[in-house]
Amino acid sequence: MTEIKDILKLSIDERIHLVQTIWDSIATDTEVSEISEEHKKILDERLKAHKNNPDDVVKLG
Repeated sequence: MTEIKDILKLSIDERIHLVQTIWDSIATDTEVSEISEEHKKILDERLKAHKNNPDDVVKLG
């Protein structure tokens, strides 16, 4: 396994590429993972609440 100290020796471009590769692998893995029924219910409730009151949002900045 690669050590952190070895990763930190990479150039910035190489580290960015490594992070992008890792992120892409995480995205790919999560695309095939199943969302639990409990999480689906929560998402459905939040979407319904937003549709019922779209102006009720938290504005950042």
